[in-house]
Amino acid sequence: MVSDPSLEGPQVAFAIGRTAGTAVKRNRVRRQLREVLRKHSPDLGPGLYLLGLTRPAADISYSDVSQAVVGLMSKWSALG
Repeated sequence: MVSDPSLEGPQVAFAIGRTAGTAVKRNRVRRQLREVLRKHSPDLGPGLYLLGLTRPAADISYSDVSQAVVGLMSKWSALG
């Protein structure tokens, strides 16, 4: 996370490599991440964010993704 007050809102990028699984699985996780961030976007301050996936995506449920992102957001707010 890079805080940048000159931005109008959060800008998020995803780093999901091939080790996470097939393109279908990576895209499913990317859609889940977008949905979680859409729901919690008011909680994000303006800045640049990069989310990466380090484990295979086959066993990640929406609730796991949501919990991980909310946990990261709490860490980001402590840094901000």
